[in-house]
Amino acid sequence: MPNTSTATLTEPSSPVSHRCVFYVSGFDPKGASHYHALYRDQAKAHAGVSGDRLEVGPRRKQPNGNAAWSIEMGQGTELVQTHFEFMRWDDVVRNHWKKSAPALWWQVLSASIFNLRHGSLWAMYKLSWPPAVALAAPFALLCAVVAGLPLVTAGVCWAVWAATGFAWAAVLCGTIAGIGFGWFARQLEARFSMYWMVRSYHFTSKQAQGRTPDLEQRLDEQAAILAQRLADGQDDEILVIGHSSGAIMAAAVVARALTLQPGALVGSRRLSLLTLGQWLPLLSLLPMAHRFRSELAALAAQPGLDWIDFSAPPDGCCFALCDPLQVAGVRANERQLRMKLLNPRFADMFPAADYSALKRDRFELHFQYLKTSPKSVDYNYFSITAGAQRLWERFAHLPGVVNYTGLKPWWVRRSK
Repeated sequence: MPNTSTATLTEPSSPVSHRCVFYVSGFDPKGASHYHALYRDQAKAHAGVSGDRLEVGPRRKQPNGNAAWSIEMGQGTELVQTHFEFMRWDDVVRNHWKKSAPALWWQVLSASIFNLRHGSLWAMYKLSWPPAVALAAPFALLCAVVAGLPLVTAGVCWAVWAATGFAWAAVLCGTIAGIGFGWFARQLEARFSMYWMVRSYHFTSKQAQGRTPDLEQRLDEQAAILAQRLADGQDDEILVIGHSSGAIMAAAVVARALTLQPGALVGSRRLSLLTLGQWLPLLSLLPMAHRFRSELAALAAQPGLDWIDFSAPPDGCCFALCDPLQVAGVRANERQLRMKLLNPRFADMFPAADYSALKRDRFELHFQYLKTSPKSVDYNYFSITAGAQRLWERFAHLPGVVNYTGLKPWWVRRSK
């Protein structure tokens, strides 16, 4: 995939001793304290499995408003020090995090109708059916409740009245049936975290329409922070990580930072982008998301940038192994960066019974990218973020996945 012009760039030869990680979470109201605790606890578990010495420092408030913590990892004779910074936008998420049921139902309707009207939901379905179905499910559930609740209540009332002739029994049984139907729908929503999906779905629709000025301001602020770090030149590697819909924000931050520091990558490979369980097509497929698609095109034109995307086909909360640049209309001959799509292979990380249990919990599976595992595999979040190898070097031996069709509808695969 990389353009031949990348061959003129200087490849780093020494191990990483100082790294800066900028982490961007998904659409999540939990802030830095949650993600610091998650990293600290999972790092401890990783050290117990791997034997690496891994120390995670306390969380500190940064002058720029972010939070950060230090990481020190010892592997044999190599010692790596990492500055891990949480790029804050959780306060923006909380500003858009509706809690009341009527507000959430309105978000279901408005986001679904908006994406249906612009054809993006259909485009997402043809690209990868699991995330499209997950996004459509809340709308289908709402329609089922609106249509089904009165039908179930009335049907039970009529059946009981016809069988017994007692109006009071018919009303009682009908009411109980209606409550039971509503309870079942609520359990179904909780089982698949539908409201969480709805909030992100609705927010991204607003983002495409330019209705999230608080987010745009925050992305610009974070881009300035990254640009300054690039200018300082103190790190062997700067690694920007975006998880879930945070991958959208991470890509935008990198593109804007490189606009502020246009020569930062000339002749070197200090900046890497890692996307995990990405949702980039959720925004890039909307017709009015012109700025985001141009940001992706700008990233593609960066010869000093390395981008690796890890996404697992069993993770129904992402666009697994879908090339985000191709989806955004960036042609192969327009690419200067090095990019690779890889499968983390969650199944190889666990005993069969444990993996079966993990697959049943869609929410936990979507966060496995940020966690350790009992078995050693190529994908290791803590070696990536705290080890001595740069991102691209770590996975240079793995061939990237190209033209993956495993999650396209069968009729789309047949037409290829």
